[in-house]
Amino acid sequence: MEISAQNDDLRDLDIAIIGMDCQVPGADNVMQYWENLCNGTESLTFFTDEELRAAGVPEELLSNPEYRKCGFKINDIEQFDAAFFGFTPREAALMDPQQRILLESSWRLMESAGYQSDQYAGKVGVFVGTGTSKYLLKNIMSSMDLDSTPEIRQIWIGNDVHYASTMISYKLNLKGPSVNVQTACSTSLTAVVLGCQALLNYQCDMAIAGGSSLSLPQDSGYLYIKGEVLAEDGHCRPFDKDCSGSLSGSGVGTVLLKRLEDAVNDRDHIIAVIKGAAFNNDGSAKVGYSAPSIEGERNAIKSAQILSEIDEETITYIETHGTATPMGDPIEVQALTEAFSEATDKLNFCALGAVKANIGHLDSAAGTAGLIKTSLMLQKQKLVPCINYKETNSNIDLQNSPFYVNTRLRDWNPDCGVRRAGVSSFGIGGTNVHVVLEEAIDTRKVESNEEFQLLLLSAKTKTAYEEVAGQLLDFVQNNEDIDYRNILYTMNIGRKRLPYRGGLVCNSREDLIHKLGGSLPAVKSPNENEKEIVFLFPGQGVQYVNMTKQLYDTKPVFRHELDKCFEILQKQLNYDLRQLIFADQADAKGEETLTETRNTQVALFAVEYCLAKTLMHWGITPKALLGHSVGEYVAACLAGVFSLEDGLRLMVMRGRIIQSLPAGEMLYVNMNEQEAQAYINGKVSLALINSENRVVLAGDSAALQEVVEQITEHREYRILHTSHAFHSYMMQGAVEDMLKVLQTVTFNKPMIPIMSNVTGEWLKPEEAMSADYWIQHMLGTVRFKDAALHLAQKNYKYFIEVGPGKTLSVFMQDNLKDYAECLLFQTVRGVKNTMNDNKFLAEFVKKAWISGLTIDFAKYYEDEILFRTPLPTYPFERKRHWIEAGKQKAYEAAGSNGWDRELSADSAVEADTIEYNRPDISVEYEQPDNAIEESIVEILQDIMGITPIGINDNFFELGGHSLMITQVVLRIKELYGIELQLKLFIEAPTVKNVADLVLEELSESLDLDAV
Repeated sequence: MEISAQNDDLRDLDIAIIGMDCQVPGADNVMQYWENLCNGTESLTFFTDEELRAAGVPEELLSNPEYRKCGFKINDIEQFDAAFFGFTPREAALMDPQQRILLESSWRLMESAGYQSDQYAGKVGVFVGTGTSKYLLKNIMSSMDLDSTPEIRQIWIGNDVHYASTMISYKLNLKGPSVNVQTACSTSLTAVVLGCQALLNYQCDMAIAGGSSLSLPQDSGYLYIKGEVLAEDGHCRPFDKDCSGSLSGSGVGTVLLKRLEDAVNDRDHIIAVIKGAAFNNDGSAKVGYSAPSIEGERNAIKSAQILSEIDEETITYIETHGTATPMGDPIEVQALTEAFSEATDKLNFCALGAVKANIGHLDSAAGTAGLIKTSLMLQKQKLVPCINYKETNSNIDLQNSPFYVNTRLRDWNPDCGVRRAGVSSFGIGGTNVHVVLEEAIDTRKVESNEEFQLLLLSAKTKTAYEEVAGQLLDFVQNNEDIDYRNILYTMNIGRKRLPYRGGLVCNSREDLIHKLGGSLPAVKSPNENEKEIVFLFPGQGVQYVNMTKQLYDTKPVFRHELDKCFEILQKQLNYDLRQLIFADQADAKGEETLTETRNTQVALFAVEYCLAKTLMHWGITPKALLGHSVGEYVAACLAGVFSLEDGLRLMVMRGRIIQSLPAGEMLYVNMNEQEAQAYINGKVSLALINSENRVVLAGDSAALQEVVEQITEHREYRILHTSHAFHSYMMQGAVEDMLKVLQTVTFNKPMIPIMSNVTGEWLKPEEAMSADYWIQHMLGTVRFKDAALHLAQKNYKYFIEVGPGKTLSVFMQDNLKDYAECLLFQTVRGVKNTMNDNKFLAEFVKKAWISGLTIDFAKYYEDEILFRTPLPTYPFERKRHWIEAGKQKAYEAAGSNGWDRELSADSAVEADTIEYNRPDISVEYEQPDNAIEESIVEILQDIMGITPIGINDNFFELGGHSLMITQVVLRIKELYGIELQLKLFIEAPTVKNVADLVLEELSESLDLDAV
């Protein structure tokens, strides 16, 4: 199937595979898996007697000639990044590693498709299954007395097959249907079918489907028993005359599914297309419960083919269930032959393969292992070899069937011109599943006029951040065929923002590689989705010719808004603002014209308004507005006090009226308001109070010169380049004409809170709607300092200067010196800054994102055509969280409570060593001060498996939850004989708080001897 810019013929029933993830024997990821498949690798491990003894294999088995000392294993199942997913070390040690690897796989899967669950607007379903928890049976139950442990509920949640899917939904914040699937060997492919059905029924918009299975202990072989399903010679040989069964394997495999039409519209990376998927059950028409059925398998295959609506002769590969049992393979080939023969009598055109020969039988993950293999073959346009096959099983008639066994790596070039395949998975108990796939060839191209591209990076820890950056650098360097803009797009929209953050702005692949290879420091910022944003709008004096010109040329939203301003002014006032702002830079007259008040005010108003609308379109939404002088008009218009049409007309008329007044001057002086009052008289007004020691006087030129002569030589001062004495008595001549203009305006209550220049406090609705207020605004002092401090005192923390330069940021820096948590941002370069406008704005977006502001990247990128692409996924920092099988009981008898224990999990406190694994949280460690605090610390360290815990550490920030609170309260009751209310613990979740509660309870009961 070709995915092009014009896809009007997409079939409603088609499902796209847009992400894949796996960890299978010999491969920790999908690309390693593909390399092994191409090389025909049998990822089998042979164990020494020493390794087997260490794993607990008894001597009688080691000496048994029927014991096969080999198996298929995966790496590091004892390891898990508990902190990343919010588990305590103790919780992780009590959790089935099948659930752990499935959780990690689901996270990687979403990232591989370029999605982060928190920002996805649709619903994501989860359809997964795991095998029986051998970890529970062999490790936990042999090390703990489940009848006496208070952790029993946590153990069941972490090990029962009922909770695998919902744990993924909870940890990834997924809100589609969450279903645990259990159909034995066909579990994961059944999950795929259920995911497809949920998508087609619009129960969800994407679906995670897959499974995991672990054979424990991994370093062990198996006892061959004649007539059973395990291979006699230690090798799986599908379709071969020497076949005798398969070997159990360990692994996880997941795929991300989406309706094809949605995947095309969302510009996803489409790996393959599911054309048809079906399942059924054998019923009782077979020789036994665990036996296969020709009829059942045939009907499942045929149903999927019918749903696919394609010609069976165009299916040129089948990934079989392929268990290599003497009965299973012949039945499967016969079922396939009957299904195909209903539509064609063509022979030997369809290749057969079976991945169990490479990686073993992965049980609950077997189906997705085959699906991922086949999808890769379609994507890479290669047929990989079916290994361990030499001569056909005499019970299989391949010669008179549509099939042959492919034994070498070769190009896949079918006569029909389109690559299609089928995947089968059959479970003990008779659940048969078949899926029909088709290749997806995407011919669409990137379309982007953006010269400067943004890259955002983040991780849970500083070391993980460095690994993220390093992985990405390697990927960019080694994948020149992938457009670097797609890489950046995917990183920005498809990764969750984590506490350690950084980023860069680049304009080429080479620039990207250079900056990734240099210093790219991480900033730790726990802030997330911050809302306390204030837009600052500067006033007259920051303007320059061609301000925002590069934004106008490349940012469609900004251009649309500014064009609207141009049109309104041209139509209503015959005013050509475009020519004024974007004049020839070499024309000195153009610069001079723009500085005239009659032009400056409307130009700044339009630019600042349109820039604000652009930021809001990107999801950066202010909770309050503060303008400086004419900047307050921008704030009022943005808040809906008057329309854009009225606002533009006001600015033009205000500018013209003031332009007609006598000239005046303005004097900046480094002094405070009280000191400035000494110079105020009938000829000099206090125009601006920008910060504590930044005021501006305005008035007659001669009068201001007298002020200059009176100012001591230690004062900093300068005459400002302005045409008039704004915000002074010299504006009085504009009152009558300005009132007439204001009386034609329709005023409304502000929809966004605005700070008043006149009062330095919130602008009241009645003020905003009063012409008298706007007259006073023109005449009176601008109390910017008071307004800034008022906002800081109200806990507004993020101040964005929406206009040219950083004048207001300088003022704010002075005003906020006692508010270290406040941050300042600029969006447009100043006149002396030569940086490209687009680069400057991209740098702002980078800083805003790092600081925790929300960016709607769907809107940010909506005018570019970029595509998600598979990239390196998160580098989990795994630690060993494991309970060894058969060690000393974790809970020894201690009276009747069973609390005294010695943990065998490496992640907890051992009798002879202490592992310091305190997570990186928001407070510094502080040790206990008294015996009660020490006892509470010991309880928490024991339950959570974290050492050390400080007295100010928040229980919930450490990873605690309601089940653990119950355990803590019970332990405190056992120790002190008091019962704390759960509500009190939740409200006071630190050691110090809990110790104070305990002391209070003990004091009330007068049991002072217990203290």
